[in-house]
Amino acid sequence: MKPLIIGTLSVLALMTGVFPVLARDFNSANAPVRQTNSINVTPFNLVHLGYQGYFEEQGIPSGGVFLSAVRQEAIAPRELVASAIRTGRLSPDYLNNEAYLEDVAAILLTLRRQ
Repeated sequence: MKPLIIGTLSVLALMTGVFPVLARDFNSANAPVRQTNSINVTPFNLVHLGYQGYFEEQGIPSGGVFLSAVRQEAIAPRELVASAIRTGRLSPDYLNNEAYLEDVAAILLTLRRQ
């Protein structure tokens, strides 16, 4: 039980430090693709939604398991974008938007290095 608590607190501390820094770097640099009936989701927000568990029904884990899967390179940028498209959070246009996919990949790489 004690290792679980320590692990959870470590993840929370990591997320408190990592995501605000990433938000500054990626949110301002991303121009969204024109969307129809979907929510504007920046690459940073997409990764954060994955962490929060919004794509669990599509097979993307949440929380610490999400971070572990990112570190093991088990979550690909295209997979995360496809999950957001299936939930109606992104337009299908994003699956072919290489700049958006590269930004998602950069965020995942940053998390992988943490």
